[in-house]
Amino acid sequence: MKRWTVASYTIVVVFLLVVLVPIAAVVVNSLKVPADIFTPSLKLAFTPTFDNYAKVLGDLHFQTFLMNSTLVALGSTALSLAVGVPAAYALARLPIRGRELWAGGILFTRMVPAVALVVPMYVIFQRTELLGTYFALIAAHTTFNLPIVIWMMRSFFEELPPDLEEAALVDGSGRFGAFWRVALPLTAPGLAATAVLCLLFSWNEFLFALVLSGRDTQTVPIGVASFIGTVSVDWGGSSAAAVLALVPVFLLGLVAQRFLVRGLTFGAVKG
Repeated sequence: MKRWTVASYTIVVVFLLVVLVPIAAVVVNSLKVPADIFTPSLKLAFTPTFDNYAKVLGDLHFQTFLMNSTLVALGSTALSLAVGVPAAYALARLPIRGRELWAGGILFTRMVPAVALVVPMYVIFQRTELLGTYFALIAAHTTFNLPIVIWMMRSFFEELPPDLEEAALVDGSGRFGAFWRVALPLTAPGLAATAVLCLLFSWNEFLFALVLSGRDTQTVPIGVASFIGTVSVDWGGSSAAAVLALVPVFLLGLVAQRFLVRGLTFGAVKG
């Protein structure tokens, strides 16, 4: 038992080092001048400066990328939940012929590589004159968020005792009333966890944003990548931009931590 405990702690420590060391390096580089960043040896003693942040926010208007990512992530998450939650409830409760086949088909769409979808989407949005708009990005991000919503929420609905909804039906509520007043409130932790995951996936998405966004709708990953030139990389600016991109995700994780734990363990508790 002690060996397993030591091994578990060792794995956790190694994992944290792999994740946290690069983040710490980015934060430190964002506070350095180029001369301190490019020293041959690791230089831990330096005078911190916020010049990189001033350049990123002042000259390069990185806050525009943050605003675009926020709009696209919120829009995609709202659209995915509005469509996916009722679909998940239907797949969990209604007597749909070939229900498992439909569910498998939805899961398959999540497995399709984004590179296989981006070209047809580019053609569709170009011909409908939606290329470069927020709608194009929101619709594209919904394609990979929707299967997540349906599959996660379906499992949460299936864990609920059917007796609760049947009692609501007996009391005169229709199927929609049983879904809206009984099933949906009871799966609120799962709904919150699903929404957070959708936000994170949309926030970090790069390929669709690179191909489908316009000059005024580019998102954070494109903004960070813009610091990489053909012959040089602005390490200070890209590090400051990466830190600014990390802050909203970090704050979201802190705020939603309780909902994430409850939501992701909801099925296990009910089981």
